[in-house]
Amino acid sequence: MVAFAGVVTAAAVTPSHFATAAPPPAAAVASGPGSAQLTSGWRIQSSATAGASGAEISRPDYSATGWLPISQPETLMAGLIENGRYPDVFYSDRLKSVPTDQFAVNWWYRDQLTVHPRAGGRTYLTMNGVLGTADLWVNGTKVADRAQLQGAYSRFEYDITPYVHDGANAIALDVAKNDPKTYLSDSQLDWNPHSPDQNTGLRFAPQLSQAGPVSLRNVHVGQSNAKDLSSSDLTIKADLRNDTATAQRAEVRETITHGGIRVAVSARADVPAGATRTVTLSPADHRQLHLSHPAVWWPYQLGGQPLYHLAADVRVGGRTSDQYAEDFGIRTVTSDLTPVVDGKTHAPHGYRRFLVNGVPLVIRGGGWSPDMFLRYDPRNIGDQLAYVKNLGLNTLRFEGNLPPDDMFAQMDRAGILAMPGWQCCDRWEDPIAKWPEALRANAANQATRVAQWLRNHPSVFTYFQGSDEAPDATKETIYLDAFAAADWQTPQVASAEYKSSPKLGPSGGKEGPYNYVPPGYWWANGPETAGSDPTFTNTGSAWGYDTETSAGNTVPTQDSLNRFLTPADQAKIWDLSTTKGPGTGPDLFHVAPSYGSYTKTARMGQYNTPLWNRYGPWTDMASYQKIAQMGGYEVTRAQFEAYLGRSKDPANPSPGVIYWMLNKAWPSLHWNLYNYDFDQPGVYFGALKAGEPVHIMYDYADGSVKVANLTRTRQDGLSATARIIDMDGTVKGERRVAVSGLASQDVQTVLTPKVPSDISRTYFAELTLKRRDGGTVSRNVYWLSTKPDAVDWSKTLGQGSGAVFEPGGYADLTGLQSLPAATVRATASTRRDGADAVTTITIRNTGTGRVPAVFTRADVRRGTPDGRALGGDDQVRPIRWSDDYVTLWPGQSQTLTARYRAADLRGSSPVVTIGGRNVADGVVRAKIG
Repeated sequence: MVAFAGVVTAAAVTPSHFATAAPPPAAAVASGPGSAQLTSGWRIQSSATAGASGAEISRPDYSATGWLPISQPETLMAGLIENGRYPDVFYSDRLKSVPTDQFAVNWWYRDQLTVHPRAGGRTYLTMNGVLGTADLWVNGTKVADRAQLQGAYSRFEYDITPYVHDGANAIALDVAKNDPKTYLSDSQLDWNPHSPDQNTGLRFAPQLSQAGPVSLRNVHVGQSNAKDLSSSDLTIKADLRNDTATAQRAEVRETITHGGIRVAVSARADVPAGATRTVTLSPADHRQLHLSHPAVWWPYQLGGQPLYHLAADVRVGGRTSDQYAEDFGIRTVTSDLTPVVDGKTHAPHGYRRFLVNGVPLVIRGGGWSPDMFLRYDPRNIGDQLAYVKNLGLNTLRFEGNLPPDDMFAQMDRAGILAMPGWQCCDRWEDPIAKWPEALRANAANQATRVAQWLRNHPSVFTYFQGSDEAPDATKETIYLDAFAAADWQTPQVASAEYKSSPKLGPSGGKEGPYNYVPPGYWWANGPETAGSDPTFTNTGSAWGYDTETSAGNTVPTQDSLNRFLTPADQAKIWDLSTTKGPGTGPDLFHVAPSYGSYTKTARMGQYNTPLWNRYGPWTDMASYQKIAQMGGYEVTRAQFEAYLGRSKDPANPSPGVIYWMLNKAWPSLHWNLYNYDFDQPGVYFGALKAGEPVHIMYDYADGSVKVANLTRTRQDGLSATARIIDMDGTVKGERRVAVSGLASQDVQTVLTPKVPSDISRTYFAELTLKRRDGGTVSRNVYWLSTKPDAVDWSKTLGQGSGAVFEPGGYADLTGLQSLPAATVRATASTRRDGADAVTTITIRNTGTGRVPAVFTRADVRRGTPDGRALGGDDQVRPIRWSDDYVTLWPGQSQTLTARYRAADLRGSSPVVTIGGRNVADGVVRAKIG
């Protein structure tokens, strides 16, 4: 979101999706006010090879021959991979072979740049986060020591005016290995193996700034909005810093624009020598800052995402001394705890809920993970955010590991909410007694930096000051003082677990489970109360605000598995040795090998055992895939549906859920809705189905049918139909009801279909929601059993646990294995829409009997003009589907659409492959017409 005018960098190249990039030229910084990120010209080298001192390496005439060029500031592993040192490092267990002893010594980062200092002005270097610690050298002079220069989100500004020259200059950093157990740093915890370098290096690009006598700092906009959003009072604050030895008279000018609206205000201030003065411009003195009927920012499902632009400058003696710009959005976020209903509420203090612009919002999101080596590519992030919206999710949680500002700016434009906070475990959650004074000062610095950075991003709706733990009084004071000084305006929460801090109070959140639970788990009541224990967590199903939870493992599609696993690796996924029980099975590297607390519980046995018992046996990868994708689909759909369906419960509402996790740092079979390669397994489409804007769903607890409206518009003239269908295709029951007006964010129970006693043990429920004109709004098919899953709730507790089943307590879905083959016919066509291609596929069950085509999937692939798939890695991705994995009875059809970049066809013709639970594989031409 932050943009600086007046200074440019030459050839600041961002690589495509982590591709090897040619070394960019040295950064050239023009003279003039403002700031620029130093993204180009960097090289790295091990201190064991460099063999020189900082005084030598940081001189402009030092020869960096043999140093490794990097396209942008990044971690050591990212730089080594960019230079071809470890190709295909994520394939199989190649990551294990990266030698770690090379990171035991310090490494140098060096940037050669051209600077033209402004006559009579100052030049500043700002360091934005160092992973590990670093000594900073500029043109042969040591400017900062590693005792200070450390911290993932630290910001330290150094006046380097005495050291810079007109022309060639050099910056060098002597970086020591990162250690998240020692420093307030970043770590991906137990999400995946740790990078061999422990993510050592530069977290974000440094900035070079130039200014005249007075610098402009800490510019930001506060807002006071009318309750009905009919007006907004804006207050602009700016720090004017005088770095000269004489007093200065300055004029600060602020301009806010949006569309055709332009608001310009200014003020004069006398700034003493060496002092900083804060200038505040408010509606009290500048009526223009009172906006009538402002353009209001909304999450994407509820409205638009208008952004206002603030441009600021400070002038001294009629000459621009410094300038700054940023975007912001006008919106109001509030939060509270739901009412406690005595004797009925499971939690002692109620549950955390959020309101955006006065609208109670069911938070539905996922936990975001950066690339394992912290590589960042804007297009990759744009594709991920497109997936988030495709899934109907509205929130991303950042447990530490905050991404570059570009991602928050993209979320602002996309209308996706950001839920950041400090990460759990490691040094961040050590007792305060273990934090020396220097570390406390570093925490204050990082809190100040984060609060100032994120405060005006409209997507950022909260900040969690603790994760698994709540901060104690001293830590809380450090954080809250920093956020208050930054004029932070959105709610802060003590912890992601159900804990409290002295000032913020009860968090109202909970965590878990993290491993397999059946779909009915999410709808069941579970333990009825947590008693008076304020620290309870991971108990029960869809009630409360669950900040991280899922059914554990995610099985990628066969296409995806082939990209990162050998045939021998793949055999370990479905091999019968993984079905002996929870915590058993091969130690497969891409599941949870030797990292974190889930080494045993996350092995495939935890996931495969209930699949085997519920769906029946498999014999190879192909038969396993059919079961695993159905199993992932049903539990993920149930998770999101239950949190939506229970959101209006008066005693135990479910105000939000964060799927753990959205994505992964590397190719994985553990915790993700889509894989590193943008693969979309069954869990993806289960979430997509549950995220429909207007949705019909099945309540596993009482067999009722509910409808929900996630849009901003009231839905009228709807009717809901439920059909109960035997495995042989016989309709055993059908009921249709009119749905009364469905308000925005409303959920209603509309009917409870009767399941006759003479139905097959495995059966189907087909739910449809239609408009008066017969158009289908939502269609949802469930495979169910007259023998439901039986969870032993007394044992289904604890950190990281999944469901413990009662003896023989598995639902019987084995009837799916005896389904006769179904016959389908598919037609497809493709059209161009700008840079995108849109493929439309209609699938029809052409059978003459009553056999359904179950869980039928379509994939767009690169093919030949005569309609054959190319083979190999021919799957088009990333790709956004309207629906997939559909179930159809004879005579029924469904039309799907898929949108993707036309360039991703790589000159080939699009074709569509079709396959399903009882549908033979086939290929359909989808030529662009």
